Amino acid sequence: MPANRGPHPRDAKQFGPAQRNRLRAAVRDLSWLRSRGYTGAAAQKLVGNRHRLKRRQRNAVARSACTDVERAHRLQAQVAPGDVAGQPVQIDAFNALIAVEAALGGAFLFVGRDTAYRDVAPLKGTYRIAHQTAPAIRHLADTLRALSPERVAWYLDRSVSNAGRVQERLADAQPRAGPAWTVSVSGHVDDALRTAPGLVVTSDSELLDATDAWLHLEALVHARHTPDAHVVDLRPDGERSAGPPFPASTMLPAVP
Repeated sequence: MPANRGPHPRDAKQFGPAQRNRLRAAVRDLSWLRSRGYTGAAAQKLVGNRHRLKRRQRNAVARSACTDVERAHRLQAQVAPGDVAGQPVQIDAFNALIAVEAALGGAFLFVGRDTAYRDVAPLKGTYRIAHQTAPAIRHLADTLRALSPERVAWYLDRSVSNAGRVQERLADAQPRAGPAWTVSVSGHVDDALRTAPGLVVTSDSELLDATDAWLHLEALVHARHTPDAHVVDLRPDGERSAGPPFPASTMLPAVP
């Protein structure tokens, strides 16, 4: 039976409007510590204790924080939708797919300092086909078609369960009039994404730091297909006015 990529029962309370100033302050404090070399679990614990955060709140803060240098690089490397046409796009497939599934299922996604969308439960080797998988693939395919890239390459981690089943679904979803795409299952996805030409789609921090051009595909799908998704902006005060997430689906043309 398919899984459901829905919210945790406590998320509405832990990430509701009353909590967000505290969470943003925690992202600010943890980023300040990381910018000064305090990158281990001790810094996360210090910030979590200071702001009296629950476990899932701590995870969201840890995944949304980054150093000032990392933020500057990631924002500079982000490619606008209008600049995608004619370029190859390389996709961290599970990363992008799970984010869109979460948006469709009502789970919470968080906008970090670098504007990337992340959840509180990163993939750890186990993936199950969900009720949201098929529509998520359709929305990704539609958005990619609207962007008109030269070609699209999807990379699935061989070590993750059901990679073969997802490969089949992605291969079947290629738009008839859209860009050519390939779907590969590999034991070296990160290496492939680091060296492949073109734009990278991922929210993995190490990959974002290693690339000079990344596309925020999840934000575009959000604007185009899931505007009511629970996307919580955890950027600290003074940073939320800068850069994407993109506010309107009108940035992409409609595709029949």
